[in-house]
Amino acid sequence: MESKATIQKKITFREVYIFDMEILQDIFNKNSNVKAEDKMLFGIPFLLCEKDNKINSFASLLLDEKNEIIFQIYDDGSLSNEDRTIFNEYIENFLKKKRNANFNNAEQLRQSTEHFVHCLSF
Repeated sequence: MESKATIQKKITFREVYIFDMEILQDIFNKNSNVKAEDKMLFGIPFLLCEKDNKINSFASLLLDEKNEIIFQIYDDGSLSNEDRTIFNEYIENFLKKKRNANFNNAEQLRQSTEHFVHCLSF
């Protein structure tokens, strides 16, 4: 009798580092046709997801139309629905623990995002 082995691909989460920015910009650009006024949608990336040691998605802090802090997940198209759900839960738990201004002060996040996006030179 034949048996099929199921290989589970390892998914990990970690905070974003500056050296990740080129990959994150590529993922972001694949997700949106970025116009000059949409650069702020990149937000402040804070967590990323790796599968088999390859970054496939990231979460970014943004302001919604009500000026409330939200997060957005951007992925390269390989993030499964199951992995997205797991990543989403991880993000929500992570955010509950954060106390610094970018995570809790909308004006600070707006200013940080403007500065950050400018420095990235989209």
